[in-house]
Amino acid sequence: MSSRGTFQIKVRDKELICLFCQHDEFQHREVYMDLSPLDEIVKEQLTLQSFYCTSCGDVRMFQEKNRFDHTLQKYVSIIEYMEVIKE
Repeated sequence: MSSRGTFQIKVRDKELICLFCQHDEFQHREVYMDLSPLDEIVKEQLTLQSFYCTSCGDVRMFQEKNRFDHTLQKYVSIIEYMEVIKE
């Protein structure tokens, strides 16, 4: 998936709507964070999908996770992207 463009997003089959302006179109960025628990050497990377509202700029972040789709019989992302094409 290309991160350029404007998207309507579903997270766990629910449409993502801006909490502030009720807009439903978002720009997308991936955010990578290195987690380093206190007093531990082991590092773990956390990948977050960041969506910012194209109307008011509010940012929402979700951890990239998979769920088992019983219809498809395979694991799929909890986040679905539908690109918005402007004419």
